[in-house]
Amino acid sequence: MSSSFTVRGTRNGSLVHVTWTDGALTGDPPTVDLLEVQAEIAGTVHDDAHAARAFPALAALPPDPLADPAGAYRLIVHVFDSVRQTEGAVPAPNA
Repeated sequence: MSSSFTVRGTRNGSLVHVTWTDGALTGDPPTVDLLEVQAEIAGTVHDDAHAARAFPALAALPPDPLADPAGAYRLIVHVFDSVRQTEGAVPAPNA
């Protein structure tokens, strides 16, 4: 069964949206690009103590945050300046 959710909000003063579907992101292209780069960094910080200190918010994420909905949601909330609306199978806040 497919799992999907959409987050709408702001980033750098613009209205943006991103949809996560089974590990893949679609939506605002610059925001999707940034999320994919941040996800790569999250994987690196688990193997590099210096990187973990430089990116503490990413160190708190799983090594592959886009692989599961809870990690993806936490990463999206980290990148967005504000969240205005969510829809779909949004993970619980403490997931």
